Amino acid sequence: MRKKISYSILAAAVSVSFLTTANIDHAEAFNDVGADYWAKEEISYLAEESIVDGRESGDFGPEEEVARAQAAKMMSNALSSGTIRTPASPTFSDVNTEFWAFKHIEQAAELEVFTGKKDGRFDPNGNIERAQVAAIIGRAFFGEEAENNDSEVQFEDISAEFWAKGYIATLAENGIIEDENNFRPNENATRAEVSAYLARAMEKNLGEEEEHVEEPPSKEELQEDNILFEGEVNAEDTLNARSGPGMDYKTVTEFEDGTKIDIYENNDEWLKTEHNGEWLYVYHSYIEKADDVKSEEPEETDEQEETDQSEESTDQSSSSHDNQIIAEAKAMVSDLNVRLEADEESDKIGKLDEGDIIDVYEHVDEDWALVDYNGEQGYVHRYYLQEKVPGESALTDKTIVIDAGHGDHDNGASANGLVEKEVVLDVALEVEERLEKADVNVVMTRSDDTFLELSERVEIAEETDADSFVSIHANAASPAAEGAETFYNNDSKAAESKALAESIQDELVSQTEMSDRRVAEAGFYVIKNTTMPSTLIELGFLTNTQDTERMKQPNYEEKAADAVYDGIVNYYDW
Repeated sequence: MRKKISYSILAAAVSVSFLTTANIDHAEAFNDVGADYWAKEEISYLAEESIVDGRESGDFGPEEEVARAQAAKMMSNALSSGTIRTPASPTFSDVNTEFWAFKHIEQAAELEVFTGKKDGRFDPNGNIERAQVAAIIGRAFFGEEAENNDSEVQFEDISAEFWAKGYIATLAENGIIEDENNFRPNENATRAEVSAYLARAMEKNLGEEEEHVEEPPSKEELQEDNILFEGEVNAEDTLNARSGPGMDYKTVTEFEDGTKIDIYENNDEWLKTEHNGEWLYVYHSYIEKADDVKSEEPEETDEQEETDQSEESTDQSSSSHDNQIIAEAKAMVSDLNVRLEADEESDKIGKLDEGDIIDVYEHVDEDWALVDYNGEQGYVHRYYLQEKVPGESALTDKTIVIDAGHGDHDNGASANGLVEKEVVLDVALEVEERLEKADVNVVMTRSDDTFLELSERVEIAEETDADSFVSIHANAASPAAEGAETFYNNDSKAAESKALAESIQDELVSQTEMSDRRVAEAGFYVIKNTTMPSTLIELGFLTNTQDTERMKQPNYEEKAADAVYDGIVNYYDW
């Protein structure tokens, strides 16, 4: 059974009330979707969110059958964070770069919502069946929970051995499909059916939309002195600007590539900007600095003022260095404010860039660190810092949970003579051995061929108060997909989790000679629900012959373990 990935965290923000209170009834605009049509409200919502559209004639075609390319476009639109990346070469033999849905198919394949045929084709014009629709929605919004669901279903035409039973059961349990009589799994799905199931899954998955009501920006707040920097949108298509700092806030507008915007605040991974009298938020990865308006110091015109400032700086420098250094800290984000006092409303005296190293003299109320900033004393929020004791190995006395994926009846991915649960356990045990030699308190979620629920793995990490959590897996997709990839989640310790993932990925690529597929944010259960820096590793693709050739080498487990261990060491010992 192939292991699929849930990328629900990338889903566009939706409202739980959309099925009853859509502001604009887009379905009314479709000639063939009447007021009493069973899926009218779901179609209306997806049209409003630009996930589906109609024909030039004004029809929607709700009873038309859906081609695989059309379904891929709908899923890509629903799961995209605002950009669609174009791969260097096509993944599927029958979908070239000129095909109308090329980008959408590639996006859906990259998110592992869709897989191709065994012969390397995607079959874009082939119809998608109802069971296949259940599978792609189950993978996208419920991940391994859906694939491994053993619950019984009431459908008379779904046997316990049916390949999509877990996905169908999950959708039924969540009210996305009605669990009664027959499901008709092998019938071709209609546009209305795909629209209804997708809209309901988005609602169920994201839960209630965050309420984020801010006062409109005042003239004082919009003064030039409050601008952190001028940013420029760097997105292949458009970038969503949301009402709050997160994917679960609604999209208010979209910024075109190259648009310049003023950034007023850095809220962890989200940047605050103003547009048409509203505060909006954009994801930091798609913004480049166009002009750091804070970087230019005003020209001094008063010689005495310059002298006074110099003396003040000297006094502060002397004062700060009289304190004992209790830790060294590394900034985990860019534009990290250094403040005059340990208060978010206090004046800023400067900023740290990601990777800057500073000395810490005191912890204030556990949330703030008194630091040395260019010879001055200032305060930085500890949430955005990684600290270690000077002169000691940063790994000493750390508690690190190593999670070997799958186990027992859950094989994970299987292909080319390899079984995921066996490969990842061998690597995990080697990592354990290396960490123990470095005086790390290593906690294994499993050390043999046993099975744990995803929630049990998270519980182990939380109960041991782990300093970090590393989950080890191997991948499966189309035969063309290859390389190592490492994931993190933005819900807790986002910057630190990303840094841990990047550090391990660098070593995996270097030491195992796997291609560098990506480091990316994802919604895997085990990294989404752990509160410490966490990462999930995909060592390579068991479905790719080049990757499996490397994994079958006699010393592969040692190489991979060295890479994971070195990545952890590099993350802590900077």
